[in-house]
Amino acid sequence: MAKKSLKKMSLSFDSCNPLQIYQYHFLKTKTALICGDLRQASLHVELALEWAIDLESPLLLGLGCLLKAHVVHELGENQEAAQHLAHAFSIACQTENKPLKFHVLWTEARFAFDQGKEASGLKRLKKALSLWKKHGYLNTFIDQPSLTASLCARALDAGIEVECVHDIIRKHNLIPDKPPLLVENWPWALKIFTLGRFALVKDGRPVQFSVKAQEKPLSMLKALIAFGGRDVREDRIADALWPEANGDMMHGSFTITLHRLRKLIGIHNALEFRNGRLTLNQKYCWIDVWAFERILGKADRTWRKGANRCDITEAVELIQKAIEIYHGSFLSGETEKPWKIALCERLRSKFLRSIGRLGHHWETSGEWGKALECYQRGMEVDIMAEELYRRLMDCYHRLGRQSEAMLVYDRLKRILSETFGIEPSLETKAIWKSLHYQKK
Repeated sequence: MAKKSLKKMSLSFDSCNPLQIYQYHFLKTKTALICGDLRQASLHVELALEWAIDLESPLLLGLGCLLKAHVVHELGENQEAAQHLAHAFSIACQTENKPLKFHVLWTEARFAFDQGKEASGLKRLKKALSLWKKHGYLNTFIDQPSLTASLCARALDAGIEVECVHDIIRKHNLIPDKPPLLVENWPWALKIFTLGRFALVKDGRPVQFSVKAQEKPLSMLKALIAFGGRDVREDRIADALWPEANGDMMHGSFTITLHRLRKLIGIHNALEFRNGRLTLNQKYCWIDVWAFERILGKADRTWRKGANRCDITEAVELIQKAIEIYHGSFLSGETEKPWKIALCERLRSKFLRSIGRLGHHWETSGEWGKALECYQRGMEVDIMAEELYRRLMDCYHRLGRQSEAMLVYDRLKRILSETFGIEPSLETKAIWKSLHYQKK
């Protein structure tokens, strides 16, 4: 539509009107940037700058420099891009043009992140959003929605002006190309919690529903998540919910229940059903299971890379973030269903492995207090993980708190006896005996 409108504009504007000609080349540059046509963008941005100079307008020149910076940045000319931004910023300061100043800072943040300069990017982002908070600049001179969404995600992840960023996302209706599942406080249309509890939050508000009236639609949603949430076959969900039904009855029940689930959620395109497969659209939905596994996946990759201290620090922070999301087993407290067992065990295994890795990291760093807190966090979620009791006993021992180490053993012994009628393992008993003799 922009291309068609610009074509009409090129045939109708007054060739004697330099402002119209500037606007035409400015808009042609923006369109070319969005389409990735850097040759056309380079051509038209030069013409826009020439007309801005002829018009002797500081604002138009500043905008032209801002646009030129975007073009040369896309061409990989970072130093030249910085020079054009500096010129635009100078004009913004001289003319006290706060909107232009905001957009220069916003662009500097984007360029810094692109070059891996995280600290600089966050600093510029904080300054830009501080201006936005005061004045609320909705217009974007260089409109690249996916990039704007990416910057918003970074701001939310860093906790910068969260309410303002939510406002930007809603007013621009931003939907990122890659859903920021790692950013829980993105203003998701729908958030689904399944770890330790089951809850739906729509547009920031908890969804209230009658469990009895909505039992089947909610069971469909739970089964869909248990099976991965993406491209799940209709027959797989139907078999889980109506194991005794025949083919036609099963299909009819599936169709009716899906309709009821869509009505309950009330978000267009949140549920996609194509070619007999059902998908939760991750552009609109945040699910704690997805976030938990995605964060741990990134942590594993960062840990394996481990090229320097920063990599390990980042991996540790990611693991801690994942552990905070895991409030208990998948759909804990609900009736046991065969279809949820596989996911429940996989997530539990990942959680315990993460607790073990993080605790071992603190142990090797000599930070026994942090290791102790880590193992305690794991036991809050899984009181049957005997390995955590052993590690906790060792932490108390290292901290010179022998009596508390013995109490940990007593607690484990009582839980195992009352639950399974068994004793702690030989390995755990050996640790207890060692501590017992040392105490004597």
